[in-house]
Amino acid sequence: MHKAWKGALVGAAVGAAVSAARTPPAPSEGDDATPLGARLAKGAAEGAVLGGLLGWLLAWRDARRAAKVAAMRKRPLTAVSALADAARPAVHRAADRAGKAASDVVESARPRVLTAAEAAREQAQRAADAARPHVTSAAEAARERAQRAADAARPRVLTAAEAAREQAQRAADAARPHVTSAAEAARERAQRAADAARPHVATAAEAAREQAQRAAQGARPHLDGLVTRAGANGRQAPVVVAV
Repeated sequence: MHKAWKGALVGAAVGAAVSAARTPPAPSEGDDATPLGARLAKGAAEGAVLGGLLGWLLAWRDARRAAKVAAMRKRPLTAVSALADAARPAVHRAADRAGKAASDVVESARPRVLTAAEAAREQAQRAADAARPHVTSAAEAARERAQRAADAARPRVLTAAEAAREQAQRAADAARPHVTSAAEAARERAQRAADAARPHVATAAEAAREQAQRAAQGARPHLDGLVTRAGANGRQAPVVVAV
């Protein structure tokens, strides 16, 4: 129906356009004096009928084609479903027979498997017992080789240690003059610094002594007054403080 309506609309538009194109621009008195609107309506109606019919035919064809396609799709599924339903009992029976056969095989093979496992375990135990002396001998041989290697390397280690000690002694002997020279130079620099600072120290000490002397002389009158007052209050002889 969608295509029928679309065809009707398109046909009406086309019919109206064709009618408008056929209408002369200035009709004479002898011509048919049908109004332009009536002609356009007639052409649109004719075009709508034709377009709707054509759209309906196209829709009917598409629907028929879709029905055929759906029928063709359903047929294989129906056939496959029928085959599956027919084969399901046979499949179940085959599965049951296969399961029973597998169970029988497992049950019949279990003693053989257990026997083989026991035999393999015994063989492994015998192999381990047989290899134990070889392993012990190999370990003892490896220990002896390691001991011999350590004994052989001991003189080299001692020689290297002695050489390192001698090198360190030579380095210390070679560095001793430099250390002594550096210490002597440091002592001389300290002595020169002390000699250079001695006048300044003496000057500072003399200045401090003079300042202390002036401070004592400035404080003597006050001390004498204090001592006199203390003697007068305590009826004691005055005490002279000498600085």
